[in-house]
Amino acid sequence: MVAQSLASTVPLTHSLAAMAPPETQTVEPHYNFITKDELAERVKGGEILVIYNEKIYNLTKWIKHHPGGQLAVKHMNGRDATDEINLMHPPEVYNKRIHLFYEGELASDQGLTAITRKQANTLHSKTSKEYPQWDNDKLRKSFQKLEAEVEAAGLFQCNYWNYARESVRYLTLFSLAIYMTAYGTKTWHHLLGAIFLACFWHQITFTAHDAGHNGITHIRKLDALIGALLGDFMGGLSIGWWKKSHYVHHIVPNDVENDPDVQHLPFFALSTRFFDNIYSSYFERTMPFDFASKCFVRIQHLSYYIIMFFARFNLYNLSFQFLYNNPMAQYRNLELTGMIFFFCWYSYLVSLLPDWQTKVAYVLLSNGLTAPLHIQITLSHFGMSMEDMGPDEPFVVRQLRTTMDVDCPQWMDFVHGGLQFQVIHHLFPRVPRHNLRRCQPFVRQFCKEHGLTYHIHTFSKGNWIVLRALKDVADQVAFIDKVAQYNSKNLLAMDHHY
Repeated sequence: MVAQSLASTVPLTHSLAAMAPPETQTVEPHYNFITKDELAERVKGGEILVIYNEKIYNLTKWIKHHPGGQLAVKHMNGRDATDEINLMHPPEVYNKRIHLFYEGELASDQGLTAITRKQANTLHSKTSKEYPQWDNDKLRKSFQKLEAEVEAAGLFQCNYWNYARESVRYLTLFSLAIYMTAYGTKTWHHLLGAIFLACFWHQITFTAHDAGHNGITHIRKLDALIGALLGDFMGGLSIGWWKKSHYVHHIVPNDVENDPDVQHLPFFALSTRFFDNIYSSYFERTMPFDFASKCFVRIQHLSYYIIMFFARFNLYNLSFQFLYNNPMAQYRNLELTGMIFFFCWYSYLVSLLPDWQTKVAYVLLSNGLTAPLHIQITLSHFGMSMEDMGPDEPFVVRQLRTTMDVDCPQWMDFVHGGLQFQVIHHLFPRVPRHNLRRCQPFVRQFCKEHGLTYHIHTFSKGNWIVLRALKDVADQVAFIDKVAQYNSKNLLAMDHHY
């Protein structure tokens, strides 16, 4: 009955039509294409937009949560950050998390590097200059192939036995330092304790560095705890300050206006561009090239090693400044606790010494003999190019141009912590430092194929290159002063004549 009722109310033709398959249709996916000009305008309007694999991501609301600090992201604002994102983050970030911030597609006719700092990023002052031209696409594809080869060789994998061996070394040095300081009966015993303590601080810095890169356990919170233990509790230096500074350095190495690792006025000027009172985006202030700067820079090639001897005291100062001025810094309370703990145990250790002369000598030696570490760090960049090669300079070219490796026998790797291979570390920040030497043949071959220079020198020659670079700038200060004096005398002579 029901069937008959339906048949009487629904025409047969309608029933057949309803049963027929619908016409096949192709649904085109909808993309939000964003042009170069639109992107530049939005960046100028205050948005934080980065390009990754021809897609645009909006990080405006999230930037304050970036583990590497806001400034590292701002330096890539409006730019193609594909290499930086791939090389400085674990795969989970660029395979999953970044897509939460998807904004649209970069219009295909704009090219991957169409959005440049000189158009969209106010952190850089230069707006017009003829820059070299590179085949960015070719270099990127070749560099990605190089990265794949390094990964296939297993060099991204961490061998934890290396840390086990290093832990034995750290414990031995620290135990000797405590024993010679607390139980020594002669002055030279105490001073030997200071030397052991300096060696301990020198060595633990390498593992603290790895923790700062999240390169030990690859669990951010756990690596942060390791970094705080070694950096703050045992070394008196803020791992948070180091991370903020170091991540920016990796993004813009040897950038006079933006890299804090080359901004050392009044003591050092690594380029004549510092004569122009440059504005530091990191310190958020103008760095005046004043009378004090002129005095120090004129002799910087002579004072270099002396300043390196006292450099650790400045790091204590920078660490406290960072924690004091950044109340919202991650793990701030933990770090403050760690630094207070450090100065308590260190002060107590010094108090065990018999007289004030020994105490002063102990403090100077234990801190000053970390100078080789500071020399190694500055060696990698101080003598290298400080030129502005434009916003479209490929990542790999920029790192090779601004960084130097130190050549040494393999048995000496423990002295440098493996970080004498700074070029390779800058190219592959996530490769464990114990594997950097094994990456060297891959990098050499890559440079040979593309006509790029891989800078590597012995420790002594590297020192000479740095001193020569410092003297070149110092000579310019002296020359400018002579010109000013000559012009002043001529003006006085003309006034007297008239």
